Amino acid sequence: MGTWGSGNFENDGAGDYRDSITYQLIDKVEACFEHEEGYALDEGGEAELMPSVAMLVVLCEHCDGIPPAEAVAQTWKRTYLQIYDDQIEDLAPNPAFRAERRKVIEATFDRLIAIAHSFWTR
Repeated sequence: MGTWGSGNFENDGAGDYRDSITYQLIDKVEACFEHEEGYALDEGGEAELMPSVAMLVVLCEHCDGIPPAEAVAQTWKRTYLQIYDDQIEDLAPNPAFRAERRKVIEATFDRLIAIAHSFWTR
């Protein structure tokens, strides 16, 4: 095992561990999109899909995780926002919550897209 620094992720084992978690999160997002119940807002969408995207952002921003391709992140954003817009009214949320939640979703995906762009265009 190689070590090149004193940081928490500056050795092969820690990098492998981080990468395994990163890939699990990417796989979770993909799996949610494959199954209707996985992306329903009142099921996997808000319980698993969006938290997985948020954790992926943290791993990539703060732990040098490898993000998905920028086009993949853009597709995820477009798809999930369409799902959100199609399903949110059925849940009868407060209009202020609806708008604020959509902004949070957009911002989360935008951060991932920016990270992916920066990573894959180096």
